[in-house]
Amino acid sequence: MDRDLHCVVAMNRSHLLRATENLVVCLIFLLIAPVAVFGQYQGENIRGDYGVNAGSQGEPGFYLIVPAWQQNMDRIKNASGDPVLASVFSAADLRLFLPTIYEVTPWRVLGGHYGFSVTWPITNFRPESPTAQSSPSGWGMSDLYVSPLTIGWTTGRADFITGYAFDAPTGRYEAGAADNFGMGMWSHELQGGTTVYLDSRKIFSVATSAFLEFHSKKKDQDLRVGPILTLEGGAAYNIEKIGGAFGVGYSLQTKVADDTGSDLPLTALRALNLYGRNRVFSIGPDLTTGIFEKGRTMGFVNVRYLWESAARSSFEGSTWFVAFNVARLH
Repeated sequence: MDRDLHCVVAMNRSHLLRATENLVVCLIFLLIAPVAVFGQYQGENIRGDYGVNAGSQGEPGFYLIVPAWQQNMDRIKNASGDPVLASVFSAADLRLFLPTIYEVTPWRVLGGHYGFSVTWPITNFRPESPTAQSSPSGWGMSDLYVSPLTIGWTTGRADFITGYAFDAPTGRYEAGAADNFGMGMWSHELQGGTTVYLDSRKIFSVATSAFLEFHSKKKDQDLRVGPILTLEGGAAYNIEKIGGAFGVGYSLQTKVADDTGSDLPLTALRALNLYGRNRVFSIGPDLTTGIFEKGRTMGFVNVRYLWESAARSSFEGSTWFVAFNVARLH
């Protein structure tokens, strides 16, 4: 009888300890949710916005591009790749409209065409407030993206592109605020990529572009986001007559160094096993077709859907990308 009573007491104590642990984890989550949900902090580069011909610059001309991007955040994965915080996180959708002007000039630099672009992001994205992110209302301007230098080369069997870009902290940001639209930091990005054609008619191609971003400290904080590497590209079947490319696109985004600074909440992140370098891989169909008027190419439509997997210290779900591209070629 004493043994049975001891077992009952031990079981009750075990349930009490488990409940206490769960309560502590939930309290920590509520206190530091803006950080904990993402693991380490986010960068500026969105994944999935480049596809199967990511290493090609395009013909000389002026391009007006209106992309729409949506990330469906279905779950959170910790540093071990296991789902966490399912009881306190409900799925959310992040949306971006990215109106862009892009110019590929006739001017040549090092034998390649010089180009530049400017993007004004409009978003419902609150980078450090998951409760605000889940709201479908409330849009604002995020950080301005400028690529003052891109150079593209075309050869018989391959295209190449390289460049530099930066993000200026133009979006609203105050340390600790729940309604920020910007990241509160400068970001600098180095770019490079190639599209390789597997046959002389350029019907089959494979492509990859790399984007390596570095960040300043966040506004009014001793906190610097670690460098982030994003790889994007895919394999395509190209149909020149309709300006089409049909294939499979992919992206891989991973942090290559830890976040640093005395304002980084290490204790809380480690308590939730969310301290670790963000990583997400995604793959899915990628379709592009031309828009024509009287036999002349007026632009393109690009649609991409990527399923995400292998996430670490990050959200995991899927990504939509749709872009309307109106071109005036030189």
